[in-house]
Amino acid sequence: MKQSFGEIIRHWRTLRRYSQLTLSVETGLSSRHISFLETGRSQPSRGSVLTFGRVLQWPKPVMNQALLAAGFSPEFPDHDLDDVNLKPMTDAMALILENHAPYPAIIIDGNWQIIGGNPPAAHLMQFLPLGGSVSVIDALLNDDPKNPVFLNWDVIAAWTLSRLQVESARLGPDADLVRIYNKLAHDPRCAHLAQTSFSANAPYLTMQARIDSHDLSLFTMLAEFTTALDVSMSERRVELFFPADDVTRAYFEALSD
Repeated sequence: MKQSFGEIIRHWRTLRRYSQLTLSVETGLSSRHISFLETGRSQPSRGSVLTFGRVLQWPKPVMNQALLAAGFSPEFPDHDLDDVNLKPMTDAMALILENHAPYPAIIIDGNWQIIGGNPPAAHLMQFLPLGGSVSVIDALLNDDPKNPVFLNWDVIAAWTLSRLQVESARLGPDADLVRIYNKLAHDPRCAHLAQTSFSANAPYLTMQARIDSHDLSLFTMLAEFTTALDVSMSERRVELFFPADDVTRAYFEALSD
């Protein structure tokens, strides 16, 4: 069921813990007018919708939803990924993947689904417990504690839960990412996680995994288009894997020989 503009305002104001008075101060609109907008007694201008979106930190899909509910056209386009208008950006991602070899690099969407990668990443993924899925979260959930692929599962799961919690909170309770977070959080292994601080591990977190009978150690970096206005492209990220030790470096460099 589609929400009215007033319902969207009230929902996100509550989510961000703003009173009508606080929202009035931040937007420059009177609290009386905000009350009328929430009850449907008043209609917003396009500019005020955009102001609400900025103050309440709406994700691009929510901004479009709010504008449509208020009777305006969407602010952000949502092209198919093979649209010619996105070619410079898709070419840029392909270039990053190619140049990162011999080390793995993947493309993930906003729901942590793997939607692309370079040949070293394809090699890596065949050893991960994806179980026919392309979800990073499923790889964690499918890992067998008795014969694990992820040798530091607890650390990886704790960090992943932390990131999912931050990202899902930004999107709101109806986002698919909230269900993905809950799916991992309800795994019995997560109930016993004692990881409260990552600082004792090292200057950076690593993914330690048994791949092809080798114990490898990798750390990652995420790259995203912070200037993307397209809805789908703004959710795409490239995750670059780097070797954390000489054994891992030698393993991947040998693949390219």
